[in-house]
Amino acid sequence: MRPFVVVVALLLGLVAMVNGLAVWDRARHEARIELAAAGFAPGQALLGYRDTDERRFQKARLAVIPRPRVVVFGSSRVMTISAAMVGAAPGEFYNAGLSGGTVEDFIVMWSTLKAGAKIPEVTIFGIDNWEFNASHPQVRWLVWADDVARFLETTEGAGGWRHADGVLYRWYQLKDLLSFSVLRRSVGDLRRLRLDREPRGAELVRALADQVVDERRIDGRRALRADGSLVYDTAYEARGPDEVRADALDFVRQHHANLRAFAWDAERARRLDSLWRDMRTHGVRIIAYLPPYHPLVWESVRRDAGAMAGLARTRAALATLAGPRAGVYDLSDPASVPCVESDFIDGTHARAGCMARVLARARVGAP
Repeated sequence: MRPFVVVVALLLGLVAMVNGLAVWDRARHEARIELAAAGFAPGQALLGYRDTDERRFQKARLAVIPRPRVVVFGSSRVMTISAAMVGAAPGEFYNAGLSGGTVEDFIVMWSTLKAGAKIPEVTIFGIDNWEFNASHPQVRWLVWADDVARFLETTEGAGGWRHADGVLYRWYQLKDLLSFSVLRRSVGDLRRLRLDREPRGAELVRALADQVVDERRIDGRRALRADGSLVYDTAYEARGPDEVRADALDFVRQHHANLRAFAWDAERARRLDSLWRDMRTHGVRIIAYLPPYHPLVWESVRRDAGAMAGLARTRAALATLAGPRAGVYDLSDPASVPCVESDFIDGTHARAGCMARVLARARVGAP
């Protein structure tokens, strides 16, 4: 019995040592990224954003920006929302949108704000209906699986006793140190060091050093402003209606608006409930909307009974989860905004004029 205990103790010690070393090196590298991100100031734009790890970038930015009054969460369909659109002064607004952003991404972004005591007054959520379709695979957020699990355990496990959060968080840190799943990631990170490969996110440090320009010098290129809002390149925005219509039809044919065989994802809804409960506990006002589809895409969705049933269930769930002080707006039908074909730059993304009307319909800025 004693040799068995000794072997187990040695193995756990080895796991803790490897995980601890990897965590230390990872924290050191994340600090370098945050230092680079802190120099990205209002009035500037990042040209190389498309070639960087945007999730790592957004997390680093939220760790270093001043406390924003308004924060936007969503997928790429919200990323053009800027401070000017919501009537916010420089530094009062941040767009935390991500390509393919899901509830789990929102949890990590919110956790970063909360850890830095940067609780916003208002959060705006652009919620894609496909987020709650279990038949539509969503894997980008899995890089943050441990962070999501930590949030859910510390918020749901606290049982309403807020002082328990810190205890639960420390317990989760200890579990991470002895976790064999974390060990796999740690071994991979240390192997990269041994082979003299760049750590993940190194391209962010380079981009923030070499590809930041004055916002007035974007010159028609794709760029990300310091408030997190995206500027599309002029050539892409200038495409003709036939090209945009072809994009919309292709999105319908190949992806069916990501609503094919809609199956309600109760687990993701539960995670959103945990997130919004935590936000309300911290006095945050929640505004949520379902963004408009391109008219051709909407016609396809409207003819699909399963997709429409999924949309109705999503709308009802959001209204219930958001709480009495929140505003929830279903703007899936572009005519409800109103937005027309010419208001879209491709099959899924709306132009600035349409987005401004979306925000007006969602009563952003209203008391």
